Amino acid sequence: MSLILLFSGQGLQGQRHIEEVLNDTSEYEQALLKDMMPDLFANEIDSAFAGETIFNNEIAQPFIYTLQYHRWQKLRQMIEKPIAFAGYSLGEINAFCCSAELDFEAGLTLVQQRAKLMEEDVSASSGLLSVQGLHSSELEKLLLETHTYLSIKIGEDQFIIAGHNENLSQAEQLAQTLGARNTKLLNVSVPSHTKMMQAAAEKFRAYTDAMTMPVMQTPIISATEGIKYYTAKQGLQILSSQIDHSLDWYTCMETIQEYQPSMIIEMGPGNALSKMINNLMPHLPCRSWDDFRHIDGLLEWVAKNK
Repeated sequence: MSLILLFSGQGLQGQRHIEEVLNDTSEYEQALLKDMMPDLFANEIDSAFAGETIFNNEIAQPFIYTLQYHRWQKLRQMIEKPIAFAGYSLGEINAFCCSAELDFEAGLTLVQQRAKLMEEDVSASSGLLSVQGLHSSELEKLLLETHTYLSIKIGEDQFIIAGHNENLSQAEQLAQTLGARNTKLLNVSVPSHTKMMQAAAEKFRAYTDAMTMPVMQTPIISATEGIKYYTAKQGLQILSSQIDHSLDWYTCMETIQEYQPSMIIEMGPGNALSKMINNLMPHLPCRSWDDFRHIDGLLEWVAKNK
């Protein structure tokens, strides 16, 4: 079996994942998390936390890291070693933490630092907008006229753009005028992967330059031009650069296809990445953790597709 794992980004976390994190974390881990998100451990979780706060950048990043870290700790004991990881946006740093076998606290500290620096670099209400149905020349016109920026390329005519909220509203209207078939504001509160995050990228680079380099156990196919990297030094350089440079998830998926895995598992939250893979590579078995009610269902699917 040649397996590749995909680590999802922000935007599709919800109540199910809150309950999973509460059930899977130890008392020590919960003590670490309480400083960041005390409402998560209230006797009754406030609906505002589940509906809104969980999407705030400084909460969402460590929360999703925690979810994916524990899913990987479970899964790694039950399957053959993957041939590679890949991560979408936040997912790539989480993939790095798992590949480098950082303990929970070390990974949490790294992800929290990334989130903190990005949040500090936001000068006004900002976010991300999904645009489908525009080709590159039309997208360039859109970005120029609305003072927005390319964040992630997902397909030949599917992109995520970033900017201040008022500019994103203008971009959404213009995209529809230009013939976009779909636009959607995402539940992400920072203009990730654009030059608006330049100061955060520089500070994160300085922070990671001082780290003791761990040894990566699993290579990562990066959303930076589909590069496959094996060393922590290269990985941390890429992760720093990604904060203020756009990602090319489409090329990453094409590189994944070149390695001809026998199956792909998306670690969640959500199943957006597995849908993308299924559209691009319908012959390749690919499912998300969140497609199953219990890990046993996922393992049964894995066994059937070996």
